[in-house]
Parts: sequence; C-alpha cells; structure tokens
Amino acid sequence: MKIELKHLPDPDLNPNKRHHWTHLAKAKSAAKDEAIALVREQGKPVTPYAKAHIIITWLSKDKRRRDPDNLFASMKPYIDGLVEAELIADDSAKNVSYTIRYELSDKDNTIIEVKEIG
Repeated sequence: MKIELKHLPDPDLNPNKRHHWTHLAKAKSAAKDEAIALVREQGKPVTPYAKAHIIITWLSKDKRRRDPDNLFASMKPYIDGLVEAELIADDSAKNVSYTIRYELSDKDNTIIEVKEIG
C-alpha cells in the first residue's frame, strides 16, 4: 500500500521543538487521524500485515538542510495510525523494518509505502 500525505511531517512533531504538551498532543492526534483516514480511503487488507517493510520518502521543494533522524521521529504518530487502522499488526522492531529517503522535488510530499514481508 502506498500512502501520500502531500506534505512533509508537521514541524510540531519534531523532537527538537519545545512547546506545551497539549500542542504536541493535538499535532500527534491529527497526524495519527490523517494516516488512519488515508488507509481507510484506500482499503486495508483483510488481516493486518504481521511483518512489514516500510519505505518512507520525503520530497522537499526547498534546499533547506533537514536531519533525517528528526523527520523519522516525526513520523511516529503516522506509523501508530497504520497500526490503529489495522494495516500492520504492530510497529515493534520484530514486526517492521524501514528504509528512509530524502529527495528534492518540485513539491513537498511524504510517501509511506508498506509492503508485507514473509
């Protein structure tokens, strides 16, 4: 399954951001809800993937320096949404593996590809 957010992760989810916990909670909830809605829109598998490989590609239209570790940390609520939407059974280390990419583009986008693995 391929999910496109059509934007980069919410900057409020960056682990270096310092703001009130309620602000962070709202950003996490919105990100999780967005992932759930996108999975439901495309249709989820009959049973969640027990093991999956997740490829996350960030596309950015500007040439700002970005730390992939911070972008990846910002993705946690979106991945939690994949679990809650029952696309993947669990996001623990024994159930998922990741590939992350960062590329320049003519538009901002985050692409999450989830592939079931044996």
